[in-house]
Amino acid sequence: MIKKKIGISFTTTNFQYYWNWFTENDLQNDVELVELSFVKNNVADVFTCDSFILTGGVDVDPSLYNGNKIYNNQPSSYQIERDNFEKIIFEYAQTRSLPVLAICRGMQLVNVLHGGKLIQDLDELNITHRKDGDIDKQHEVNIEQKTLLSQITKSQKGNINSAHHQAINKNNLGENLLINAFAKDGTAEGMEFKNKTNKAFMLCVQWHPERIINKEENVFSINIKKRFLEETRNSTMKKLSIINPATEEIITEINEDNEESINKKFFLLKEGQPVWASISVDERIACIAKFHALLDENKDELANTLTSETGKPLQQSHNELNGARNRIKFFIDNSAKHLAEELITTEGSTKEKIVYEPLGIIANISAWNYPYLVGVNVFIPALIGGNAVFYKPSEYSTLTGINIQQLLYKSGVPENAFQIAVGRGTVGDLLLQLPLDGYFFTGSYKTGKYIAERVATKLVPCQLELGGKDPLYVMDDVADISKTAEAALEGVVYNNGQSCCAVERIYVHEKIYDQFVDSYTSQIKKMKIGSPVDASTEIGPLSRKEQVDFLLSQINDAVEKGATLLAGGKSISSKGYFIEPTVLTNVNHEMKIMKDESFGPVVGIQKVKDDDEALLLMQDTEYGLTAAIYSKNYERAEAMMKKINTGTVYWNCCDRVSATLPWSGRKHSGLGTTLSFQGIRAFVQPKAYHIRG
Repeated sequence: MIKKKIGISFTTTNFQYYWNWFTENDLQNDVELVELSFVKNNVADVFTCDSFILTGGVDVDPSLYNGNKIYNNQPSSYQIERDNFEKIIFEYAQTRSLPVLAICRGMQLVNVLHGGKLIQDLDELNITHRKDGDIDKQHEVNIEQKTLLSQITKSQKGNINSAHHQAINKNNLGENLLINAFAKDGTAEGMEFKNKTNKAFMLCVQWHPERIINKEENVFSINIKKRFLEETRNSTMKKLSIINPATEEIITEINEDNEESINKKFFLLKEGQPVWASISVDERIACIAKFHALLDENKDELANTLTSETGKPLQQSHNELNGARNRIKFFIDNSAKHLAEELITTEGSTKEKIVYEPLGIIANISAWNYPYLVGVNVFIPALIGGNAVFYKPSEYSTLTGINIQQLLYKSGVPENAFQIAVGRGTVGDLLLQLPLDGYFFTGSYKTGKYIAERVATKLVPCQLELGGKDPLYVMDDVADISKTAEAALEGVVYNNGQSCCAVERIYVHEKIYDQFVDSYTSQIKKMKIGSPVDASTEIGPLSRKEQVDFLLSQINDAVEKGATLLAGGKSISSKGYFIEPTVLTNVNHEMKIMKDESFGPVVGIQKVKDDDEALLLMQDTEYGLTAAIYSKNYERAEAMMKKINTGTVYWNCCDRVSATLPWSGRKHSGLGTTLSFQGIRAFVQPKAYHIRG
């Protein structure tokens, strides 16, 4: 049974009271508590919770509500990190329609987040409301009739505790908020939504129900707690299990988005995109530069998370982050130039120019195999171009997607310019129903085709970076057969073979075929398979459980049709989605392993008599992503590369992507281009100006 989770925001003062307020009898065996700490910055845990308590503590930073920096009884220091962290909590709760109980400072923060202000010090009223040392004050409270609070407490008045020197400013109440309780001196003591239509449960109280006198009988504590627990148990979040593919253990359970939350996030983006587009390109680039720096500052934590949910060896996770930063640096250095307006005709009576404008709100439906690398190809130039981005990470890299979102926010990208959609394919399908201005997908041909068909009638850009069945041909004149075999092997097994441009089939000239196969096989047998966090591991688990059986079926199909299994070919009988790196010979194009995308550390090696036969076999595919040729003679290799119908060709290298070159596929490998200056302009639309006067 999946337990419901109550997230309690951490405070450095009296946190234990909030935690201990919930007894074993309250929680039973279906509810648990989660500490949400601005100190730990455990944002991902916010996405696991079914309800939230915003606690008391140090004053909200005046900068959040344009308050005075100096006032009576101000704290020695503020906790802006806490304010920002709890802002994330509250906004998440609102987009997901999850219950919120805000206590003391929490109530004040809610008012601020809704655009309200605070009375920064109660002055002479402190004698009633501010506690003496560690002792709470006690006073009477009047409850407004026909409010949520009166419904819960079933009271019109009563005695509460008090430990605050600030209060809600009744003359600057936040949007759609209603004060539901007052002290005799007029101080606001409670708050709720005024219009509760399409709003989840929210109750704000200025007192401390978690430590009030006789809290077991006092309706201003026990009734509030009972109702909050009811609301928590009644929440209906569908959960997404994040599984470690190396251990098959559940890392955490994340709330999936639904139609309601997706629509709320779309509304935020619709409001925010024009504002984001109105700031200068240089300012947008400055935000991305901060993101670039934060990826490096947090690289160890980010790499560990990436490895834990995808299974790629830890060093390769670090390599991916470094590669992503290199691509981002390209966009930082080159975007302004390629997005600047172009003067075409400057002489004569009519001047002409081209201006590049954002598409609007775009969907970035991303992949799990390289969530940073394939992600930054899209959302970085899209943001720089002035677009708002609805980003859907794969369900197999959700935690990484959350990390990306939070670092972008920390970099200055507004929440209403970048939103994340969490969940499986059904959540991605919800994005296809929205009136977005572009769709950018990375993944399989089957899903890409489905997306293209679904959005075709919208007549908006639809760019697809799909799979491949990428060939590598070894000519008979290579300088070093062993090094060539080593390069080919890395092209096959890097990232556990889960790369769109991984080498998936090898053709070798008959003159050197036996030598190449011997070298390749001896090297593959030496590869270390094991835990991805072990520094010596070269092959980790596959990211998806079902892929193990899929690869075994390809291997078995080949063997049944006459292939020879020289190495690997089996799954590993232990925890985790492991499969041995595999090489097959005596293969042909009647076998699935030479025709269908594999996406794993397996390959077939086929003998060819000459370049013409190699070219014919390399072209025998529905895909057209990359192709590689190894030879000493560039002219000989180039003659073949010109005839190969792929978006990328390699000479004496493979499985490589450069930010300066366009990344594109042909046939079933996709539509459109990322990277290079073309990948910058893929996210804007030209407008022609004819100027006469």
